[in-house]
Amino acid sequence: GTGSCTLLIFCLRSRLHTATHSALLVMGASQTRAFVAATVALLLSQNHVAVAEVSKEVIEHVKCPVCELVMKEAVTLSKERNLKDEDGLADFVDGLCTMKKPEGKWTARHDIVRRDPAGPLTLELQEGIGKCKSECLALQRACNAVLKNKDETIVSMLMAGKSEADLKTKICKKVCSKKLSPLKNWVDEPYWMRDPKEVEAEERVAKMEAETGQKYKMWHRDEIASMSQADIELEAAKDALGAQRREARLAAEAEASGPRVSLDSEL
Repeated sequence: GTGSCTLLIFCLRSRLHTATHSALLVMGASQTRAFVAATVALLLSQNHVAVAEVSKEVIEHVKCPVCELVMKEAVTLSKERNLKDEDGLADFVDGLCTMKKPEGKWTARHDIVRRDPAGPLTLELQEGIGKCKSECLALQRACNAVLKNKDETIVSMLMAGKSEADLKTKICKKVCSKKLSPLKNWVDEPYWMRDPKEVEAEERVAKMEAETGQKYKMWHRDEIASMSQADIELEAAKDALGAQRREARLAAEAEASGPRVSLDSEL
């Protein structure tokens, strides 16, 4: 269930911290640096994930429908959240093209389809959140392309209470009037729905990260059961490295915002 998924995060983190402390307490400074360097190299090699191939041609052909959909999402969601201040709207617009943000989840809720072999590509809303493969990535890249250097304009129009039609005219007119070459070799990618409980658990983790400033990784029972001691120590090193970076960042921020002595008070 959703609750058990979240609990597994904390169970594993506890095991990782124990392994990390056991390893680092017996090391000197030079050994620790070498250990961290080796860990980073291992992480880079083990965490390599094949990126789905994204067709540039498909990106070009979905830019217009993507732009129009994003303008609709921008107006609708900003009103639902009652976003009116510039900073809040700027953060909101920044997240429109990434499924890691709630306002960018539309990229995983839509499927790219072509109903007519000679017709245009269109976007169809699905019932839930799908797995983000090449089509989802194409939507995100098309979104980034059409919104490039237009974020301030979008923010100012939203602040002014402009309508969806106004934003579409201002932001999408050029890309939607562009003449495209015929689309060749279109191969539809199946839309795979994700488990709603898994999506809910991810959203809870994202909320915890936002509240605590810490990074969490979701683990399934099968993944934890199959982990060796070496796997656990590797994840422990990764966790410790992240914690060190957070502490260093917080210390730097605290030092930068610390009390300053006025020259007048010393005279």
